[in-house]
Formats: sequence, C-alpha cells, structure tokens
Amino acid sequence: MSRMSARTLLARTLGLARRYRADKQGVAAVEFAFILPIMFVMFVGAVELSQAIIVDRRVTQAASSVADLAARKETSISTTEISDIMKIGGYIMAPYNQAPLSVVVRNVSSSSTDATTTKQSWQCSFSATSETATPVCACMNETYNLPPGLVGTTDSVVVAEATYTYTPLVFDYFLNRTLSSGAGGPGTYTLSERIFMKPRGQAAMLMQGSGLPCPSPTF
Repeated sequence: MSRMSARTLLARTLGLARRYRADKQGVAAVEFAFILPIMFVMFVGAVELSQAIIVDRRVTQAASSVADLAARKETSISTTEISDIMKIGGYIMAPYNQAPLSVVVRNVSSSSTDATTTKQSWQCSFSATSETATPVCACMNETYNLPPGLVGTTDSVVVAEATYTYTPLVFDYFLNRTLSSGAGGPGTYTLSERIFMKPRGQAAMLMQGSGLPCPSPTF
C-alpha cells in the first residue's frame, strides 16, 4: 500500500506540474506588469521632451523679437519704448510661466580703426517676474566681445540675450532634484539664447531721464 500511495502521489504531482506548465491564464497580466514601467517612462519622457523643446523655442523667439524691435528704432529710443519692447518677451512665453524669464538688450559699437575693438553704449535688463516689472537701463562704456567678423569698423549691432530657468513637469520629482542644477537650483535647467541684429539705420541711443541720449562709447 505504501508503494502504491507513493506512486499515486508522484503521478498526481507530475500531473499538476504538467497542467501548471500548460496553463496560459494570467500571462498577459504578467507581461503588462513588466512593460508598464517602460511605457510610463516613455510617455512621460515624450511629454517632458516636447514641452522642453517648445519652451526653448519660445526663449529663442523672445530674444529674436526683442532684438528685432530694438533694431528698428533709429537715432534714439526712450525707456518707455524699451520697456514695452522687453515686456513682449514675457508675453511670448505664454501660456508657460514667464516669471523665470530674464532678458538683456544692449547696443554694441565698434572702433573706427579696429573692428575687433567693441564696446556697449547702453544696456537694459528685464526680469518678467510680474506684469508690472520694468527694465533697468543704464548708459555704458564697457568692452563687450562680439563673434569675429560680425561687425566692421564704425559699425554697431543690437544684442539680445534671453535666459529661462526651466523646471520639468515630472522628472524633477523622480530625479529628486539632484541630477541637474540650473540658475534656479537643483532640478532646474537653464535655457538661453543670444541674438544679434543689425540696426535698420543709424544705431538708436537710449534716452536718459534727463532727456539726453547716452553718449557714444570712447575708444
């Protein structure tokens, strides 16, 4: 009896093993559980990447628009006009948060004897922290280096620089805000663009509060 019981138990065990191996129920659920994290990361990555590209393009458009509008002015440009021009950069960022956007626009002139010797005559800085924010402008007489061959002697160019501190939607939480560090601290990325634009005519000099234009730089 003991030998028959052992054989019966072994037969039943082998039968259960064969049925377990042949059973396909739940395979789809197991496979889905394996692939779900990969699908989630791919989906979130696609969303994050597409938004980062859009924001980066907006930063480029902001710098380009500010430089173009400032270059259209001839002879002189008032602080009110430069304020309106620079605020456009913030509007371009909509519907994204415009508070992390900073824009700097300056007029750079070259020497009459050496095109590689360049100085900025005025500069305005703007941070789009609120709708009532205004730029800070000042006359300058400081060296500003330009890319080689951009200007000739007795020439000028408008330079606009836009910087945006970008915070990802989701990845900054998953990465614990430690794998990247932009101007806004860990978890942020700095997007920037610099645009050069030749004035349409004579370079516009910034009008001071006294009503006088900023003096031309001395070389």
